[in-house]
Formats: sequence, C-alpha cells, structure tokens
Amino acid sequence: MQEAWTSRETFATVLLTLFLDRFGMEALEWDPATIALEIEEDFDVELSQLSLDKLLAAIHVLTTDRFFKSLPDFIAFCNVFGGDTYNPQVFDPADAEEVAWGITEAMLIAPPDDNDHEPFSDEIRGYIGGVLDKEGIINAPDVLRIALRKARISPSIDDFSDDPMMFSAVYDLEAGKTADINQSIQMKTQILAAQLAALHLTNGTTKQVAQMLHDSVKR
Repeated sequence: MQEAWTSRETFATVLLTLFLDRFGMEALEWDPATIALEIEEDFDVELSQLSLDKLLAAIHVLTTDRFFKSLPDFIAFCNVFGGDTYNPQVFDPADAEEVAWGITEAMLIAPPDDNDHEPFSDEIRGYIGGVLDKEGIINAPDVLRIALRKARISPSIDDFSDDPMMFSAVYDLEAGKTADINQSIQMKTQILAAQLAALHLTNGTTKQVAQMLHDSVKR
C-alpha cells in the first residue's frame, strides 16, 4: 500500500479508505501533524504534501459540511481533489472540470441525506454558474446542473445570433466542452473504482464500492 500514499494519481477517497481501515474512526479527530506521522511510521513511507492534503480534504468532507456550505472551502477542496496542493495564501479558482470532479468525489465520501434536496449553498451554486458562464458552457455537465446561472446563453454565442452558420459552429464547439467534462468524470470514476478494488484491507473489502462506481459510469 506504499504506492498508494506516494503516487500523485491516488484519489482522496482511496487514501481515506486506507486511513480508516488502518487507524479507525477515532483517527478522524487527530491533528494533521499526528496523521502524517502515524501514516509515515505505519506504512513506512514519506508522505507527500499532496497526499496529505487530499486526505485532510476528504476528512473534512466526511466530518463537516464545509464543502457544501462554505465557498472558500468548496473551491480549495475541489482544487485538492483535482491534484493541486493546498495554499491558503493564493486564491486559485477551481475550473468547471475541477468542480465537477470535486463534487463527484465528495458525494462518494459523504452522500447528503435523502431528505436534503439541495445540500449546496446558493453561494456555491452561484459560483458554479459563474464558472460555466465564464468558460462558455451552455448546457451544464451532468454533475453541475445544480448551478445557479445569470446568463441563459454565453456571450460568445450571443455575438453570432444574426449569423446562423457561425451560431451553430460556436454552439457545437461549446457543447463539446460539456461532453469532454462528462467523459473525464466517467474516466476518473473508472480509475477510482479500479484503485479501490486493488486495495487489500484489514477490515472488509472495497468490492461493493468499486462495483457501485462501475455501475454509475454505465448510467
């Protein structure tokens, strides 16, 4: 399991699964320094900052509602889940693909209650809408349909409203962005499922979660 902790490609969900399997739920209350020390000693690895950041973000998603209610945390966690280290001194806006994957992984880590029809704050939904508008994405990718949007049509398309051929060409180009994000999320979900299935856990197995992920991709 050393490779899982040292690879940049390991997903936060996988690291959280390994962490809880080895140390138990009580370890969720440890401070970051203790978490890093215990992992390094127990798994005999040198823990990278990115792996630690992914694990800490996953723990926050599991134990708090910050991902769903706090816009700064939402952006930071999406960036970390997407492969960036956490730097509170620099504002790094999460783009549409990072947001889409962040939501996908957070929903796997901590699925909202069935009675909570909209777990995300309006501020976060508005941010998502602003990102989609800025990137010229007309029809939101599947996971980003929660967005609150100001524009019903992107400015770049509106510029060609009097030119049917150009309008159609730009529309097709921007529709392709949606397809690309949906495809990326499906691919990452498949890789995540494979990573989970390959784990050798002390307590239980990950086959059920991996199968659930495979099934979600087929929908």
